[in-house]
Amino acid sequence: MKKQMKVMNTALASMLLLIGLSACSSTDKPATSTTPAATATSKATEAPKAVAKPLVVGIEAEPKSLSPYNATDGNSSGVQGSMFEGLLKLSADMKVVPQLATEYKLSADAKSITFTLRPNVTFHDGSKLTAQGVKDSLDFVRNKANKQARASFFEFVESITVVDETHVTITSKAPNSAMAAYMAHSAASILSPAELKKKKDDPNYNMDRNPVGTGPFKFAEWKDGQYVKVVPYDGYWDAEHKAKLESVTYKPVKEASTRVNMLKTGELDVVKNVPSQSAKELSTDTTIDISKNPSMDVFYVGANNKLPQYNKEVRQAMNYAVNKEQLIAQVENGYGRIADSAIAPNVIGYSPQKPYEFNLEKAKELMKKGGYEKGFEATLWTRNDTEFVAIAENVSIQLGKIGINAKVVPMESGTLFDKLDSGKDIDMYIGRWSPGTGEADWGLRPNFHSTRIPPSYNNDTFYINKEVDDLLDGALSSSDSKKTQENYDKIQKIVYEDAAWLYLLEPESIIGKRKDVSNVVLLPTGYIDVNNAVKK
Repeated sequence: MKKQMKVMNTALASMLLLIGLSACSSTDKPATSTTPAATATSKATEAPKAVAKPLVVGIEAEPKSLSPYNATDGNSSGVQGSMFEGLLKLSADMKVVPQLATEYKLSADAKSITFTLRPNVTFHDGSKLTAQGVKDSLDFVRNKANKQARASFFEFVESITVVDETHVTITSKAPNSAMAAYMAHSAASILSPAELKKKKDDPNYNMDRNPVGTGPFKFAEWKDGQYVKVVPYDGYWDAEHKAKLESVTYKPVKEASTRVNMLKTGELDVVKNVPSQSAKELSTDTTIDISKNPSMDVFYVGANNKLPQYNKEVRQAMNYAVNKEQLIAQVENGYGRIADSAIAPNVIGYSPQKPYEFNLEKAKELMKKGGYEKGFEATLWTRNDTEFVAIAENVSIQLGKIGINAKVVPMESGTLFDKLDSGKDIDMYIGRWSPGTGEADWGLRPNFHSTRIPPSYNNDTFYINKEVDDLLDGALSSSDSKKTQENYDKIQKIVYEDAAWLYLLEPESIIGKRKDVSNVVLLPTGYIDVNNAVKK
């Protein structure tokens, strides 16, 4: 899942401003520590050395994979982020900044991007970071023959070229105004060349269970259904930001109420997505800090457009039938806002639409117009997380008032993603989307472009609209920032009026942590960065 910017022409600079790629000077060299001169003090008066302590993070479900190339769920990427790094990354304020690269240069035609690699970086197995290794790693994930879940993410890439030992160039198939932001996504992390060789030599080698990256933590243990544990990597390249914890244990706890109770007792140190109903109670606990932040998440209901009952009139009826204000008040305790677009306000390229007002009579008229006046039976898939189930049940009750009798079927998140990725037997499902690149293309393309329908793609509603396809492709290839935004404005208007989703809400992210833990950073993408965390 980002310094030194390069020379570029004025038109390109204005385009990059649209996606948040602002020019900054490089100030990312690792700091060298200095030790003050020794003084004549007795051992009794010497300050005790800080002792690294273990940190336990509660997550919603077990990771699907520890390879950033073979998982698309947030629980997996949340664990992977302690072990893997990419050439670029997103900062806490959603800027693209260098990581394994010291600088990058985008070509004037926005078709290629060249990276200067950071020297003296090693992987957890001792392998060195090289330009050839970067090429091999990214070529591996984008090769569909390797059947990696993130292969489609790199479809914009035409070629990857080793310029010399410290420079590598990625060339896109067409001008790509979001290329740097794409390379800051966790899917563009770099894997150990030694691990890739093991996979090449033995196709059955399980990279999902053997993560080897360059991050401040290295893999220690994955105990099925119980935890994933990482420990500090002594050879980490950034001396100033070496891990200060004894270990980090990621513990899957499906029930939100259980996660909250474990936070209260100290069994967990950090909990993401604290239920809103628990936030007020926890805020009075003197041992716990609660913070809330705007997220880039959008909750929605996806419906299979291939099924006749989910025609445009019925989809619009569903949007009018659900009282979103009531949903936010009852399920989120007011921690959120009505989703007025397919992307959230802090996503670059966002364009607000007029929300569907709650209107049962209009919804019933549209059901009749769509040919389903008497309604129909439906299935509503959801993750078995407390919040997801509560949203699904609320939506089900409200849809029942226009004759859509939706049976809520909770399942483990990995199982749900597998079923959606297969593209089979999809009826309706509760979705939550956040673009890891922080910009509109990745907020919209995976969900609405016709080339992204399943299997193994994210357009699980099978929404197809050629105008949307053309606008998405045009926005990405344009070097005119004004035209790019105009395209994104039109796309969001079309998919909202088409009711491509049943648009629900944009929640606030609520994080709970023990007061003795500091330096925990929540990105708007939803990623919790504990790489520099300290526990007293």
